Amino acid sequence: MRLSPRRIVLLSAIALTMAGAFRLGLPLWRTREANLRELKIALPQEPLPSRRSRLLILVPHCDDETLACGGLIAQSLKAGASVQVVLVTNGDGFRWSAQRLFNELKVPPKDFLALADSRRAESLAALSSLGLPAERVIFLGYPDGGTAKMWLNYWEAGDPYTSPQTRKNHNPYPNSLRPGAPYCGRALLDDLKEIILNFKPTTILCPHPNDNHADHWALYCYTLAALYELRALDKTRLWLYLVHRGDWPLPQGLHPTDPMAPPAALANLDTRWQSLPFDPALVKRKEEAILRYRSQILVMKRFLLSFARKSELFGERPLTSLPVVEEGRIKVEGKREDWEGIRPAILDPARDLATSALIPGADFVRVYAARDRNHLFLRLDLSGKASREVEYQIYLHPISETEVGPPQTYAFRLRGRIKEGELRAAGRFIEISLPWPGERETNGIMLGAVSRLGRRTLDKTAWTLLRG
Repeated sequence: MRLSPRRIVLLSAIALTMAGAFRLGLPLWRTREANLRELKIALPQEPLPSRRSRLLILVPHCDDETLACGGLIAQSLKAGASVQVVLVTNGDGFRWSAQRLFNELKVPPKDFLALADSRRAESLAALSSLGLPAERVIFLGYPDGGTAKMWLNYWEAGDPYTSPQTRKNHNPYPNSLRPGAPYCGRALLDDLKEIILNFKPTTILCPHPNDNHADHWALYCYTLAALYELRALDKTRLWLYLVHRGDWPLPQGLHPTDPMAPPAALANLDTRWQSLPFDPALVKRKEEAILRYRSQILVMKRFLLSFARKSELFGERPLTSLPVVEEGRIKVEGKREDWEGIRPAILDPARDLATSALIPGADFVRVYAARDRNHLFLRLDLSGKASREVEYQIYLHPISETEVGPPQTYAFRLRGRIKEGELRAAGRFIEISLPWPGERETNGIMLGAVSRLGRRTLDKTAWTLLRG
């Protein structure tokens, strides 16, 4: 049978679509199977907090505190430890939840503010059921979905971020720590510093930097920055929890006899994972606390109940220093031998996003960093040959003994140039030289990298802090 040109085009398009779906679907299936295998691997058990423990639990949204740390909170209080929970946002930007809660398709700003009040009440009720009184809970009132933008682009009070949901650029909540605070990174950082100074925690809990949700990885950055400015990085233990990572945790839904295991991609990367086990009564108590988040149960009950398990998961990551090299040792010539003896600053899971199966040259696996007196040198190692179609972005926050930030961003393509610096691609890595940010006594950096195709993020590394 002879096919018309039109049918040939149609069948070709279908074949390409099916091939693309297979290329995307196969990595997702492999990831799912690997995540399920992690359930069978026993983790070291974290000792219970004691009466001398002071736990400061920092969370981005109303429900994260119970999902990630509900069992820890209940057990710590039972042991006589001091616990304080800080919620950075009131969850006022979750459109899907607002639509269901108020039964409306187009949600006006007043209803996003009403959603925030509902979610605040839900957190207080859930925490009360776990034994934590309202006076040990602090709400900061920053914008849901906006804290990463504040970290990257809206640092100072003179240029605050405006929430597209509430239309506010200052904290509108009178029952928060600092009503009227500008929506900027510096304000949030200062609030966290004040809380840490007042509470004097022995352990701080915050999100893992490989969490997919921007408000989560951003809170990790703010936490490290606050500890750095307080010179307390080596004096306070930092526990990391995970909430958003693809379709993790698996299996979804209520599985109270399953443990909480790390995603396979992060299990053996750069985090020391530990498990905190619970008895069945506490698992049931946590399940009942989760069900108090009515506004969220309406839209994601299955996901939320995935956290009611017989253990909780916490991790620790090492802090590293920024190597200082002699002048002229590293040249932007694409030679790996220039980097001999320098350990990676960031390890990133290979092919951890489905898009990296299509464009391996956008998939980070390692980032190296070093400096001399005048330059910062970076090497981006990729899963495939660096792509001319991809935009690579480097984000920096200079750090000094007294101040972190403001942020600096360097975006480039291989067929272009990088502002104020040099770059060279050599197969599966890109070498970069940037001016050392020395406007003041900068002695280190906070660093992250992103790859994009148009507006779509293809891959992003965890942020890291490198002390000079």
